[in-house]
Amino acid sequence: MNTLINIQLSILSASASAARTLPWSAVSTWLAILASLVFLALGMRALLTPAGAASSFGLPVPDASGLSFVRVFGARNIGLSLLALALIVLDIRIGLGVLFLAAGVIAGLDAWIVTSDAGVARALKHLAYIAGLIALGLWLV
Repeated sequence: MNTLINIQLSILSASASAARTLPWSAVSTWLAILASLVFLALGMRALLTPAGAASSFGLPVPDASGLSFVRVFGARNIGLSLLALALIVLDIRIGLGVLFLAAGVIAGLDAWIVTSDAGVARALKHLAYIAGLIALGLWLV
């Protein structure tokens, strides 16, 4: 047990003396925080007002039976957002970059689904999400 505590203390002291790879003054850090908070808000909206979230997403749900799945989408966004915020606090830049690249892939799949079911016009914002998330991910890695 003492060995584990000593290892943890040495990791904490080493990380405290090292410069952050995600400095609080960097634009990339604040863009990552902003993106994480936006997706956290989208996730919360899907949990609290799933019909409105589904419509905004581009795929309105015609009856209440499909709203549970919208909440699943919200839970996904909340989980990914909390992971991103944790990676920022823990100063894990490459992991954060990879997470945003993966989120870009998710946005691409979302765009494909919305395009397939509702047309390109409803998927345009998803195309912007793809570009933004991949650009941010590449910037961070």
